[in-house]
Amino acid sequence: MEKLFLDKKGSIKIASKAYLIIREKSNFSVSQINKIVSIGRDPKNDFILSSKGISRRHATIYLKDKCYFIVDGDLKGNVSTNGLWVNGIKISVHQLDNYDFISFQKGVEAFFIMPEECLSTGKMLELFFKKSFLFASGKTIRSSFLNGSEDRELKSQSTLVPDPKNSMLDGLTYLPNRSNFFSRVERALLFKEQIDQQYIFAVLLIDLDRFKIINDSLGHLVGDELLVNIAERLSTCIREGDMACRLGGDEFGVLLSDLNSLDEAKLITQRIQRSLSKPLQIQSHEIYPSLSIGIASSNLGYKTVEGIVRDADTAMHYAKSNGKSKFIVFNEKIHRTATNLFQLDNDLRKVIKQDGLQIFYQPIVSLKDKNLTGFEALLRWKHSDKGFISPSVFIPIAEENGLIHQVGDWLIDAVCQQLASWNNSSNIKNSLAVNINISPKQLMDSSIVKRLLDNTRKYNLDPAKIKLEIIESILMESTEQTKKVFIQLKEAGFQLAIDDFGVGYSSLSYLNRLPIDTLKIDKSFVKKIGGDGETTSINVTHSIIALAHSIGIKVVAEGIENLYQLAWLRQQKCDYGQGYLLSKPIDANEASRLAEKGLDWTWKC
Repeated sequence: MEKLFLDKKGSIKIASKAYLIIREKSNFSVSQINKIVSIGRDPKNDFILSSKGISRRHATIYLKDKCYFIVDGDLKGNVSTNGLWVNGIKISVHQLDNYDFISFQKGVEAFFIMPEECLSTGKMLELFFKKSFLFASGKTIRSSFLNGSEDRELKSQSTLVPDPKNSMLDGLTYLPNRSNFFSRVERALLFKEQIDQQYIFAVLLIDLDRFKIINDSLGHLVGDELLVNIAERLSTCIREGDMACRLGGDEFGVLLSDLNSLDEAKLITQRIQRSLSKPLQIQSHEIYPSLSIGIASSNLGYKTVEGIVRDADTAMHYAKSNGKSKFIVFNEKIHRTATNLFQLDNDLRKVIKQDGLQIFYQPIVSLKDKNLTGFEALLRWKHSDKGFISPSVFIPIAEENGLIHQVGDWLIDAVCQQLASWNNSSNIKNSLAVNINISPKQLMDSSIVKRLLDNTRKYNLDPAKIKLEIIESILMESTEQTKKVFIQLKEAGFQLAIDDFGVGYSSLSYLNRLPIDTLKIDKSFVKKIGGDGETTSINVTHSIIALAHSIGIKVVAEGIENLYQLAWLRQQKCDYGQGYLLSKPIDANEASRLAEKGLDWTWKC
């Protein structure tokens, strides 16, 4: 690589040579810097230092974009034991300039020069001799090595914050911070590109599952202590030469360097997951950490730090959205999925602006008197190219990008308008209710109660005719904020239902925490009644119905598909049912006709 400078006439010249003068105690050595220069105690280094306290690979100098850089340690990401200083500032990576003074430890220093630039004018020649004399005489104190104007110039050129504690370490866990981590990953990429193309490393991104719930329910001090404990465990799981960092919040990063294969990265990740998932006693609380991990391997040929970190992050989110508490290796399939989701995200934004979503209504029936009591409102998105997109696909996208509030507000307003239309129809005799699915993200917004009440007042509706369905996990993960919102909704007159009950970790004891009116038994249990796995499904369903009734909670069975299931549920005195046997989801016009004529109940059961 070549370095540019101006000659005394202002013409551009090229400095193609740079040198490093090293003083180790009373010994001096001078060497030209070629493409990459390693410095340390290892006999394989280009500059071999023997002093005690010098690391095997203490520093490395390399050329990039016509500039010389020096890094602490090697390009694989390993750092020296005692650190590296340039012009009195501890550095991780530094762009070298003429007369930079490098200190490896007391008594072992170096002087960086580009002679062609130094000797281009008489004034520069004088400065060169002055600097060289100071260095040769052993003047290692920064204040004597630099005069005031030169010191200010070097400070202005430095991209580093003088305080190494602030610039290199995370203030809470004392792990390396984000910028430190990115610098190490950049070195690993550079090593693979310029030195050893067979070199394998991997980047891990680790995110704690349900961390916000711990913060909200147990307090930020407990949350901080949890992060410190996780950081300590993480540090003991990695190998010498690897690096763990805190990227921010509850997210950690790991650089696994010098791997034999991707399988080795998987084994280390499994060890990390086992160690970090062990229970922790923090103050008076026993906490069971859960974490999702994404892995991106250098085998995919990354050129930038942003690229490999982005894909590790994508894999981590993929793990989180597919059940949490697992690790996923980024691959082409995940890339296609991420690309597809990105496109769906853009399309969803357009659809919301154009009111392109649709609502279908599935009847909910009283199993005791065979009357239609209401509907569950189900969102549908008919994509122009892909056809109908499942809510299980686009609702998580809306939650992730913050669109869920717009989607939710549109759904609530449209349902209230439709319900008002039914209530005002002289052809509909029965009073109907509509169930609306509410995202946990919406419950975190305290203004949701006001917005719901505004809609009921706008359409002159009884709030009791709006039943809000929340997923079962909200029972276990409920925070003080969600409990407060639940109570406010109940006091405002809205009905509250737990959807898909029985598939998660909840038990009926959690129901005492929140003012629940209705449980909806998950269709996976109903489906097995009369088929394979019937005994377990019958026992679970019977227990839910009996115990719910004992504490005054109504029960809806989802997914009724045949007469046997219907007859058994009626025998168990299940309150309500819905499913394809009774009616599939239908559009608003069909729902209106069904509300007018009633359900065609022709079965003998």
